[in-house]
Amino acid sequence: MAPRYSREWLDYFIPETIDWSPDEVPDTSRAVMKNLLGPRSSYPHGVPDSETLRRYEGFASYTRMQQLAETPIPGRYDLDHFQRIHHYLFQDVYPWAGDLRTAPQDWPMVKWGPDVAAVRHGENRVTEIPHKYFKAREVPQAAKVVLDRIAVKDNLRGLARSDFIGELTTVWLRINFVHPFREGNTRAQFAFFRQLSVEAGYRLDTDRFQAVSKTALKQNPLVGDLREQFVWGRFEYMQNGDTGLMRDVLDMAITEVADPVPAGPAIDHGVDLRAITAAMSAHPRSVHDFTANTSTPDPVTPPVDLPRSRPSLDLDF
Repeated sequence: MAPRYSREWLDYFIPETIDWSPDEVPDTSRAVMKNLLGPRSSYPHGVPDSETLRRYEGFASYTRMQQLAETPIPGRYDLDHFQRIHHYLFQDVYPWAGDLRTAPQDWPMVKWGPDVAAVRHGENRVTEIPHKYFKAREVPQAAKVVLDRIAVKDNLRGLARSDFIGELTTVWLRINFVHPFREGNTRAQFAFFRQLSVEAGYRLDTDRFQAVSKTALKQNPLVGDLREQFVWGRFEYMQNGDTGLMRDVLDMAITEVADPVPAGPAIDHGVDLRAITAAMSAHPRSVHDFTANTSTPDPVTPPVDLPRSRPSLDLDF
């Protein structure tokens, strides 16, 4: 019998904040993730207040984000580099900062987001549908394959602007699809790709993604107008593999060309090509499909009814 819930998923939460139904099904809608706030003597798993955690997480992570902008972490832009950046951002908040997601192991992680395809087909009302990411057990290999593409292409250096944007779009959408971390994927992506852009000779203007009022946007259309399109672009790719909207967003966010600025010492571009050369165009239902162009059914049915339309990830270089 298939499990009714992921025990690994529950491990992320403070036990006493999880609600249980009479038939022993957990409800984590009000649960608080284990954190590093408060004295351990009083709060062995961290402060059990969601609003306190939310506010502190925002303050701490964005403070660390600014520090990374001033003093980047050198690396090869591979999975290890990505994990070190995530750890730096969330080291003050979560005990698992920098660790790859461990749940759900047996079915895809699910997030609700706009049904972009329906809007594209003329639907006036925006509805939300479940979008599914990789299973946790698939994350290590899938994330490695995606990010190894950067090293193969010399960290995207020496590319014309259009080519750079195309490559950045591809890698960004794919690593978001894998969703390597339990929380903080978007912030880690922005820190990671902002640093990559600088080293490649371009500038990713993160201010363009700030949420602003319609009045402020009308006064200055070049500030804060990309947030919604960025969100929709990622979900559109999740639905059908379309990269167009995300590419348009990054085309507007790459605002100027600058002299390449190395972040730290010389970077070792060595990379294991075996996983990359094995990568084929495949339906990404498992990491085996992701790298070997084969198809196997999911051993455990996801606990929600998910759309069958899935993007085909072409990993050919």
